[in-house]
Amino acid sequence: MTGQIQPQWELDDALDAFIGIDAESRIIAWNVQAAATFGWSAEEAIGRKLWDTIIPPAFRDAHRRGMERFRKTGQAPVVSQRLELSALHRDGREFPVEITISGPIRNKTGYFFGAFLRDISQRKNREEELRKAKESAEEHTKTLQLLNGISRELSAVLHTDELLLRIGGLLSQLLEYRTFSILLLDESETWLKHRFSLSGSAVIKKPSIPINRGLVGYAARHRKPVVVDDVRRDPRYIKFHDETRSELSVPLITKDKLIGVLDIENTSLDYFRDSHVQAIVMLAAQLAVALENAILHDRVSAQERALNEDLRCAREVQTRLLSAVLPAMRRARVSTLSQPARIIAGDLYDFAQYRRSGAYVGILGDVSGKGASAALYAALTTGIIRSLIERELTPAAMLTVVNQALMERPLEDRFVTLSYALWDDVGRNFSIANAGLPKPVVYRNGKMEMIEVTGMPLGLFPNLDFEQKTVEAMPGDAFIFLTDGVLDACNQKGEEFDYASLELALKNCDGSSAEEIKETLARALASHCEGVEPVDDQTLVVFKVVN
Repeated sequence: MTGQIQPQWELDDALDAFIGIDAESRIIAWNVQAAATFGWSAEEAIGRKLWDTIIPPAFRDAHRRGMERFRKTGQAPVVSQRLELSALHRDGREFPVEITISGPIRNKTGYFFGAFLRDISQRKNREEELRKAKESAEEHTKTLQLLNGISRELSAVLHTDELLLRIGGLLSQLLEYRTFSILLLDESETWLKHRFSLSGSAVIKKPSIPINRGLVGYAARHRKPVVVDDVRRDPRYIKFHDETRSELSVPLITKDKLIGVLDIENTSLDYFRDSHVQAIVMLAAQLAVALENAILHDRVSAQERALNEDLRCAREVQTRLLSAVLPAMRRARVSTLSQPARIIAGDLYDFAQYRRSGAYVGILGDVSGKGASAALYAALTTGIIRSLIERELTPAAMLTVVNQALMERPLEDRFVTLSYALWDDVGRNFSIANAGLPKPVVYRNGKMEMIEVTGMPLGLFPNLDFEQKTVEAMPGDAFIFLTDGVLDACNQKGEEFDYASLELALKNCDGSSAEEIKETLARALASHCEGVEPVDDQTLVVFKVVN
């Protein structure tokens, strides 16, 4: 093949760097883009050996062998291919280039090769940024999936000691640790009492710590995570393990109540990354709910062993589970009535608020059966819902998820009927899903209307979907959510307090507040059932829309 290198002015018009070399690897052509790319002017570069000019030291021997092979055999296997290689700038830095080699071309002076080169540093940087972003997204997705699985496992464990042991295994899926500890806030709120520590596979004892000392005390007082890259340089650190170098302390908070601190120690400096902190903060929120429920379960179980005292104490615990503070809304007021058939009720209600959307949550449920076992199932159901509140699910989606969680831990002859409602205080509307409770009603302009929303009870059948209804509200509307213990309540003649009796009682409630409506319904129910002991828990929630 014969030819010649294009005139210099044509090479200078090329968008990419062009370098020509002869069979001895001497540079014979060098355009302005090559000068800009590699830092050598044409006058400086032409005549130099290519390997001394742009080839990094690690690749020079390979280049020499390739040129020697060509001189002996005429073979040049890398020509006419687009390659990505490392190149050397005059200032000594290496950078990636894309290169296409043409040749060998023969002219009257011998053979030469031509190569177009392009600096692809920016492209490689973008690719690296995309790779890191993808890895970060994949890691985040994996962490969320892992936390979702952990949440299900935590909600399934109701014994505190079993839960604390299980946490050690779950925690190791998120990060490495030398020791992790759970400290619980005592009743005086001045001490963090050591509850559990795991170092390796051994359960160990550690001292309790005043809330005004240590990294755990700082995390508890300020209600935010504390990360220390080198504990030897932090005066707050209280030494326990000689090997500890970095530490992460995260407060355990549920329903804005501090219950303790999760503390993690590692033997490496600067171990805890932002992704670790984010994951542990999310885990701590789930753990706080699970721990609170597990502690509650332990208390109830212990109390059941002494029946009379158990019933009295269990009722007290259950009362604490019910929302003592009703939600404060601008356009609505709430009042509740709960009359257990026994000391312990199987009905439940709760209120919460979604932090991001601002929607208010109202929950009313009725567990099959009565007494302590029904109360425990109610506590389990409430605990599952509380652990899911942060996800801000729609009512229908929430019932589906709770049903699946209950099906994963079935109890014989146990299920729960439940209504889940979201109140939009700005848009003034209700979104309601119902799993087997009596249909709620709305009393408007002197007339009562049933809200047609139904569904199967929770904990009986897997893979259930639920309908959801949105009801636009107006000032003066009164929404009544109630359990079947209200409608099925009988008088001495065996006549039930049904929807007709409910509507009759509401006729006297025009202009009444939520509390006044609740009291009116309570009197009507008591009058209807006079002389007859209730056979089922009676619970209702009155929701009054105001200006």
